[in-house]
Amino acid sequence: MRKIFLLGLLFLIGCSDYTVAGIEKRQQEILVHPEHIDFGHLESGLETGQDTFQIINTGDKELIIFAPVLVSGNDRFELETDEEIYTIGAGELLEFEIGYIPVTFEHNGAYIEIISDDEDEPVSIITLEGYGDAPVMTVAPEVFDYGDISIGCDNEERVTIRNDGNLDLSITSVTQMVTQPADIDMEFGSLPEPPWVLIPGQEIDFLVSYVPLDIGHDESLVTIEGSDPERPEAIVIQYGDGDVEQWYTHQWQQDEIPILDVLWVIDNSGSMMPFQANLSANIGSFMSAFVSTGADYRMAVITTDMPTFATIIDPTHPDPEGALSSLVVTGIMGSAYEKGIEMAYDSLNDPSAAGPGGAFLREDAKLIVIFVSDEPDYSAGGWSSYIPFFDAIKPHGDFIPYGVIGDYPSGCQYQYGTMLRTAQAGVGYWDLIDHYGGSWYSICASDWGVQLQDMADQVTARRTFELEEDNPIESTISVYVNGQLTTVWLYDSTLNAVVFNTGTEPSEGQTIDIEYATWGC
Repeated sequence: MRKIFLLGLLFLIGCSDYTVAGIEKRQQEILVHPEHIDFGHLESGLETGQDTFQIINTGDKELIIFAPVLVSGNDRFELETDEEIYTIGAGELLEFEIGYIPVTFEHNGAYIEIISDDEDEPVSIITLEGYGDAPVMTVAPEVFDYGDISIGCDNEERVTIRNDGNLDLSITSVTQMVTQPADIDMEFGSLPEPPWVLIPGQEIDFLVSYVPLDIGHDESLVTIEGSDPERPEAIVIQYGDGDVEQWYTHQWQQDEIPILDVLWVIDNSGSMMPFQANLSANIGSFMSAFVSTGADYRMAVITTDMPTFATIIDPTHPDPEGALSSLVVTGIMGSAYEKGIEMAYDSLNDPSAAGPGGAFLREDAKLIVIFVSDEPDYSAGGWSSYIPFFDAIKPHGDFIPYGVIGDYPSGCQYQYGTMLRTAQAGVGYWDLIDHYGGSWYSICASDWGVQLQDMADQVTARRTFELEEDNPIESTISVYVNGQLTTVWLYDSTLNAVVFNTGTEPSEGQTIDIEYATWGC
């Protein structure tokens, strides 16, 4: 604030038509200048405005004013005064500084009120205005509740960033912090990585998806940084709770020791050498299941062109694994037109081979027929013509075919030395297996041990308990034997079954309860 004398007031005396004795002294008179201050457009965060106004005493007596008062709805304008009351002598003025500091895209107005002892004009007003130019970052929604989402299902939030200012907005980074495991995922889609530049009025959006993989609360904080001078950082919050769609409990009672008659039907055509060798080398994985469960079994091996067999293997054999390992290597001099289903029929229909009344087939045993072939079945009449026979020889559920065959429906490829060969689809075998609810395995698989173990677990059935519902959440599976929680098992996703570890299967008559939840989606 500055005090200035007005020498120009002397002209009031020099040109008067009155005599000196006739001059009248005027009372104190206030004059403010200017009456309106416009700071114009300033870039918020980078530019500020500064101006002055004067309070002039044009009277002949001292003018007394109270400190000018700034009346504003915000803090954009600044006015500093040193005293509460000022005295301005005749012909003098006081000068005050007024500042303007915009912080965003805005238009501001205010006024300064001056109270004086001027009898004619006790209140004087100076109006103020100014503009701020800036980008404005608007983010929505700032908080999003996904609610309770079933495990495996998904929900998504679309986060929108908009420039509501009048200058370009630069989004410099978008980062996320999320609870672990990270079930809430930020996805930019077709957007490039930041920075992004938004012109005035433009908006962009990205997704924040929630796919809970476990039960419990999940939360995400997405931090968006940009060139908005008032709000350089925005935080948006997403949260939700993973829940289970449906719980299931199934109960079994452990069966008695299984009685199984197992007939192997081995393709002995020219291309089968590597497959017979693979089967022979890994047959131990199959036999271990029979030994561990104490199954009462008989096994015999025929070929796809000969229905008779040389010997029967049972638990009394001194070396059942070694014997079966030798028998499955049947040679490669057989017919190129494999008739595996027909040979099984011929063998099981002939008492001198495997048929009723002979030394192989038992009335109280389940019949398991395992076909091993890299080509389709060429049995006379086609696979379906043999269904009446199999239905007659065993009641429903006591005849189950299995297969190690070429992948259905297109076959598969395997490496033989330096050559890549193709095994044809096991058409015919696959159809029979599918009709009776058995299982098939790929003849091109690199690990036959796993396949044969899986097959044995299914055949013996005492270690394997198939779940009735698909898509179980593995982490929710609990297994109880006679009401006691047990952990000596694995979940086999291929079989959709709980498989007890070898030697830990429940005893005959024990109850097995399996509790689990399924994925919601």
